[in-house]
Amino acid sequence: MKDPFEEAGVDTRRAVVIVGALAALVAVLAWWRPSVLGTVAVLGAFLVMILLHELGHLVMAKRAGMKVTEFFVGFGPRLWSVQRGETEYGLKAIPLGGYCRIIGMTNLDEAPPEDEPRTYRAKSYPQKMGVAFAGSFMHFLIATVLLFVVFVFAGNYLERRASTTVDLVEPGQPAAAAGLRAGDRIVSIDGEPVASWDEVPAIVAPQGGETVTFAVERDGREVDLDVTLAEETPSGEVRGYAGIAPTVEVPQPGLLEAAWLAPRETVALIGDSVAALFDMFSLDGIGNYLDTVRGDEPAGDAESNRFVSPLGFGRLANQAVTAGWVEVFGLLITINVFVGVFNLIPLLPFDGGHVAIGTYEAIASKVRRRKVQVDVAKLMPMTMAVIALLGFVFVTSLFLDLSNPIENPF
Repeated sequence: MKDPFEEAGVDTRRAVVIVGALAALVAVLAWWRPSVLGTVAVLGAFLVMILLHELGHLVMAKRAGMKVTEFFVGFGPRLWSVQRGETEYGLKAIPLGGYCRIIGMTNLDEAPPEDEPRTYRAKSYPQKMGVAFAGSFMHFLIATVLLFVVFVFAGNYLERRASTTVDLVEPGQPAAAAGLRAGDRIVSIDGEPVASWDEVPAIVAPQGGETVTFAVERDGREVDLDVTLAEETPSGEVRGYAGIAPTVEVPQPGLLEAAWLAPRETVALIGDSVAALFDMFSLDGIGNYLDTVRGDEPAGDAESNRFVSPLGFGRLANQAVTAGWVEVFGLLITINVFVGVFNLIPLLPFDGGHVAIGTYEAIASKVRRRKVQVDVAKLMPMTMAVIALLGFVFVTSLFLDLSNPIENPF
């Protein structure tokens, strides 16, 4: 890959000054409002994610004997770089990605004759696939490690469930007025047995304004409490409301169980992300997304049918920091899995495009019994269409994050 902003012609010294001024502004904001520091840390973790993605490509390329000339985090003018052997390592001004430049990725990339054996295109199919898959593999590995940490220190939050034991009684709400307490276990409501928390709102919601009897277990004995339900929630939703919240139970796996659960759950999340991508790019998904952009009410779930811009990610990062470290890890896990899957879309300029090309070349070469090499020039119209689509997604997601930001999901 190459830097798409390489020809922008921005002066490096000016870029360093601008980035330095932004860094100073962030430092002042973090000092003035410490909560900003956590958000910056999450954004920094995103840059580390990019670094590890490109590091995967770098390691596999060098193991295969390919020549890597550049390894940069960011695009645009150089802020800092250092030459180590044949590779220049560095940092660029626009932190929207990164790249690892391997010579001879396609037939359009010129390489000196003496370097041709070290080009990507000259290597074997397994070596090329190792390089192409390495970036996404790093995302999946990061997600697995983060899941393991969460399982060990916070429990298996993916299988958390609400019990029938009350954890919170809101002051001034009907349940508090009736005498419900935290720690009470709900046995039945109006004589209807309650086996799971989901049954509580199902029974309460249709009975706004009515008095219902909660039978709760307290200190080993059963107590009946008459609760006159509110007719709407504090947010204005019209339904029966008692003002209680459940105790959430989270399974606590051991080290060995967590080591087994983490990769298993990563695979499950990969499947969910693949399904989400198919849904996003289906006819219904595209229609719903365009409805959301126009401000219309989409047929599906608007929150799950849209991309997030860097601005939206920053807002989500701030909300996650406020919610706690488990939510921060959850956000990073979700982002890593989705980016890893998205990057394997079998079209250029994604890594999946190189996977598709390399696979076609390997199969066609065996069928025709001669070396077949794809002419990437013929794929350029499709590649430009993909880039244009990415530009549209970026602009519209930024518009949505400004006009209709995602409400706190944590």
